[in-house]
Amino acid sequence: MNNLIEITVAEIKELAVVEPKQASKKFDLIANTMSDEQLVEVIEQIDIVTLTQINSQHDLSFPSIISELMTPEKIRDIVSQQPLYWEEKIKNNADELKQHTFDFLTYLIRTQDNEEKQTEILEAIAEDPAGLFYLCIPFIELYRGEQDEDDDEVHDLLHEEEQDLEEALSYSERTSSEQVHSLGYDDPRSLLALIFQLSPSTGDAIKNLIRNENSGWEAIINKFATELVMQAKEKNQATEQYDEVDDMFSFLD
Repeated sequence: MNNLIEITVAEIKELAVVEPKQASKKFDLIANTMSDEQLVEVIEQIDIVTLTQINSQHDLSFPSIISELMTPEKIRDIVSQQPLYWEEKIKNNADELKQHTFDFLTYLIRTQDNEEKQTEILEAIAEDPAGLFYLCIPFIELYRGEQDEDDDEVHDLLHEEEQDLEEALSYSERTSSEQVHSLGYDDPRSLLALIFQLSPSTGDAIKNLIRNENSGWEAIINKFATELVMQAKEKNQATEQYDEVDDMFSFLD
């Protein structure tokens, strides 16, 4: 059985180097022949870089077995690493970043089969500073989409926008339907309402982080994106340093 898992891990990792999309499809095919316990073991033996590549290249409009079986901690790590794999056209365009992060979070959160797992994922992501930046990006325009040079006018516009959001969010607490105010899954307001419903503390953290910024929404997105890339690089460097130390003492194993 261990050999089967090792072979499967090797196949997935090898395929991911060449074509991450095919690696995702391969995993879904393998899932038909292995138990969930075996698949979880396969996932645990795949490094976070490979998991990030596979999930980033998956067709986000379809659920993935690999995303359903990953732990909240794995998903948190993938979210914090994904900015390293953003294409230039995404990284340098606020609208693209907003849409891409929204699609990726929708894929990771809504594809889970129960609200408990969704809540655990949200709270795990929000605990990480980089993860919280990522969670904010799809909703920055909702909170900061209109600005005026006059401070009082800016406050009024933000207050009006927030009132609209609060109306949608409070409505989500009165109904189990995800169609908040007839909003579809492709509307960021629906995902934001779901976040507040599942984890009010995470929703508040998102709102507070955005409201603490004084720039327009595009500038805030670009600032958060830069911070995300920087933190991802720092984490990678720290991991490499630990790996070097482990290699130095490998003869003790």
